[in-house]
Amino acid sequence: MKLWQKIFLWTLLIVMVAISSIEILLLKSNFNETIEKQTESYISKHAYMVSNINNKILTRRMQSDSIILSRNNVIEIIREIFEGSGTTSSTVVALFSDVNQILYTNSLIELDMGLLEKVVTNNSEAIASNSSISDYYTQLLNIDGKTRLFVASIVTFEQQDLIFVTSNDISDIFASYNHQLRYAKFICIALSLVCSIILLILVKFLLRPLEYLNRTTHAIASGNYSQRINVKTHDELGMLADSMNIMADSVEENVSQLKEVAENRKEFINNLSHEMKTPLTSILGFADIIRIKRNITAEELSDYSSIIFDEAKRLKNLSGKLMELITIGETNLEFIEIETTELFSQIDLLMQPIMKNNEMLLETSCDNCIIRVDLELFKSMLLNFIDNAVKASSKDSMIQLKGNFAGESFTICIIDTGIGISKSELNKITEPFYMVDKARSRKAGGAGLGLALCKSIAEIHEADFKILSEINKGTTVKLSLKATPVPNPEPSSDTKKGV
Repeated sequence: MKLWQKIFLWTLLIVMVAISSIEILLLKSNFNETIEKQTESYISKHAYMVSNINNKILTRRMQSDSIILSRNNVIEIIREIFEGSGTTSSTVVALFSDVNQILYTNSLIELDMGLLEKVVTNNSEAIASNSSISDYYTQLLNIDGKTRLFVASIVTFEQQDLIFVTSNDISDIFASYNHQLRYAKFICIALSLVCSIILLILVKFLLRPLEYLNRTTHAIASGNYSQRINVKTHDELGMLADSMNIMADSVEENVSQLKEVAENRKEFINNLSHEMKTPLTSILGFADIIRIKRNITAEELSDYSSIIFDEAKRLKNLSGKLMELITIGETNLEFIEIETTELFSQIDLLMQPIMKNNEMLLETSCDNCIIRVDLELFKSMLLNFIDNAVKASSKDSMIQLKGNFAGESFTICIIDTGIGISKSELNKITEPFYMVDKARSRKAGGAGLGLALCKSIAEIHEADFKILSEINKGTTVKLSLKATPVPNPEPSSDTKKGV
C-alpha cells in the first residue's frame, strides 16, 4: 500500500470516527435531556393525580358527613376518577396495599415488582431511621414492544399508606431517538464521502512533490546522474529534495572521477604497450639481423649494436620511470633538512655535462633558507624539469633556475625560452605517457612519464606546482613549498666583544 493511500485511509477513518462520535454524543445528550424532562412532566402529572384523589376523598367525606372513609370508598373514588363519565386516559394507574396485593388498576399491565419492593424498602428504612425519603421512584420497562415510564410513590389515603403507581407510554421518544440515529448514520456517510473526496484531493496535492521526488530518485538510481529534484518548498520535502540533490552531485562527481580513472588506466595501458612495443621490436629486429646475416661488416655491426643499445637503454629508462611512478607512494621516504644553496649547487653540478653536450647555459640564483625534503626524490624532480626545458630549447639557449624565499615559502622557478606549450595541452602534460611533441620526445629518449612523476613528487612534499607557458615564448615551472630561514651562527668563545 502506498503512502498516500495509508494517509488517506487512516485520516478518513479518524474523521469518520470523530464525526460519528460527536453526532452520537450530541444525540445521546439530547435524548437524555428529553427523557429527564419527560420524567419530570410525568412526576408532576403523578402528583396532580394524587392531589386530585385527595380532593375527591375530602369532598366525599364532607358529603357523607363521615370522619374517615373506608378503603373500599377510596377505591371507589379512584375508579370514578379514571373510569367515570366514559373518559379514557393514556395513563395506567394502579394502587397497592403492599407488594403482593393490588387494590385497583385501570388496565392490566405487567409491572416490575422490583419497583414496588424498592419503594417499600426505602420507606421502611426511612421510618426506622426517622429520616426523609424520596417522594417518587421511576423505572423504564419495555412491554409488548413499547417503552413505558413507571412512577411510584407512597401515598396516604384516609390514614392508610398505599403504593400509587402511574405508567405512561414514551415509545415515541425512543422512536424519535432511533430515527435520529439512522439519520445521523446517513449524515455521517454523506459527510465521510464529501470528506473523502476533499481529503483525496488534498493528500494527492500535498504528496505530489514526494511522488516527483520518487520518480527523480529512481531516474538517478537508474544511471541518469545529471537529473536533479526541483522541489521548491520550505517543508521537510524541500529539505529532503535538497539533500537528495547534494547526494546526486556527489554521486555524479564520484562516477565522473571513476570514469576518468578508468579511461586514464585504459590509456595508460595502451600507451605502455605501445611504448614498450617500439623498442622491443627494434631490438628483436636488429638482433635477428645480426644472428642471421653471415657477411656483416664491422660498420653495420656497430650501427646495429648501437641501435640495440639505445633501444634497450630506452626500455630500461621506461621501466625505471614506471617503477618510480608506481611505487613512489609506497616507498619509505627519508626527509632531511637542507639549505637551498647547497641543493642548487648539487643540481648545477649534475646538469653541467648535459648543458655542455647541448651547448646551453644554466643560470642559477638562490636565496638561502632551509627546506625539508626527500633529497633524492626532490633532486629527481628538479632534474626532470630542467631536462624538459633542455629538450624544448634550441642550442645556445639559456635556462634559468631561480629560488626565492619570502615569508615561510620558498619558490623555485625553472624558466626556458623554448617552443612552449599550448593552453589546450597544459592540463594534460602531467598525465602518464602524454607528450606534446611525440616525435621530438621519442627522439630525445622520453616516454611522457617525467612530468607525471614530478607531479607525484610535488604532492608528496605538499608543494604547489604550476606550469605557465606560451607557444614560441617559453615555459616557466613554479614550485612553492614551506621553508624556514637559516639560523644565525653562534659566535665562537674567543670572539672579542666591543666595549
